[in-house]
Amino acid sequence: NVIAPTDSNVIILGESGTGKDVMARYIHDHSGRSDKAFISVNCAALPEQLLESELFGYEAGAFTGALSKAKIGLFEAASGGTLFLDEIGEMPLALQSKLLRALENHEIRRVGGVKNIPIDARIICATNANLQEMIKEKTFRGDLYYRLSVFTLNLPPLREREEDIIPLAEVF
Repeated sequence: NVIAPTDSNVIILGESGTGKDVMARYIHDHSGRSDKAFISVNCAALPEQLLESELFGYEAGAFTGALSKAKIGLFEAASGGTLFLDEIGEMPLALQSKLLRALENHEIRRVGGVKNIPIDARIICATNANLQEMIKEKTFRGDLYYRLSVFTLNLPPLREREEDIIPLAEVF
């Protein structure tokens, strides 16, 4: 259990259905952040503009449909805890650069905002995409990959680890 006690970022790679989300939760639950929030977002499920406002929050009236008061983002909500970015390979390039900046500077700026907000969230990502190939194709930023992949876990498919099927079924 080398990974969980650290605050390092983690990428979990594996086919759909291998339990990447279960592994992310396990890492969080066995970390020094286990008493804080575990916030999960599926990067493939939201359009780019909505994903940006969900991650970084927004200021009042920042865009059409924005609330009349500011809304914190998932980075702020995960403060002291863990932010799990599922399907990170589906994140649009423009948003990847904003995520990289947040990781490098440990701060975010809400959509429509002018001040930077310090953040303290461990990032765990998961994907079934081949990120190395995406980097070659320039559809995923190499610098973001290296920032996220302090630890990389490759989860084999369940057909190669039948002993895990019952324990995973019990979790669900």
